[in-house]
Amino acid sequence: MIKSLSTRLSRLASGLATLAMVAMFAMFIYGVTMRHLFGQPQTWVDEAVTLTATWLVFWAGAFVLKWPEYISFDVVYRLVPPAGQRAMVMLGAAGFVAVIAVSIYGIVDYVMFMKISTTDMMGLRLDRVYSIFVVFLVAIAIRLLILLVRLCFGDWRAVLSNLDATPEEVL
Repeated sequence: MIKSLSTRLSRLASGLATLAMVAMFAMFIYGVTMRHLFGQPQTWVDEAVTLTATWLVFWAGAFVLKWPEYISFDVVYRLVPPAGQRAMVMLGAAGFVAVIAVSIYGIVDYVMFMKISTTDMMGLRLDRVYSIFVVFLVAIAIRLLILLVRLCFGDWRAVLSNLDATPEEVL
C-alpha cells in the first residue's frame, strides 16, 4: 500500500516537473519569437522563465531525484568497508538533519518577511516565490530521516547498495 502510494506520488512529482520544463521551454520560445521576429519584447517572460527554473530545481531536488542521482564526493567513502560507509552516511544524514532543524526557523522567518517585496515584472510576492525552498528543506530532512531509520533498523547493506551508483547505472 505505502509502496504503491509512493510510486504514484513519485510519478506525479515527475509529471509536474516535466510540465514545468515544457512550460519553461514554451515561454522561452515565445519570448525569443516576440523579441526577434516581431520586435515586441515581453518583459515578463524572462522573469517567468527564471521563476519556473527556480521552482523546478528545488521541486526536482526534493521529490524527483533519487539518492544516487545527487552529486557526491565519495573518494574516501569508497575506500572504507561497508560498516564504515554505513557510519559515514548515518553521520552525514544526521548532521544535515541537525543543520536543517537549527536553521529552518530563521529560513521560514526570512521567507515570510519577504512578503513585503514583489517581483519586478509580474508583481508576485517574494514569500510565495521562495516558499519552494522551505518545501525543499523539509522534504530533504524527511528523506534523510527515513534513510537514517532504514540504516539503523533495516537491511542496511541493501540500503547502501541503493545509494551507490556508478555512472553507467545513472544514465
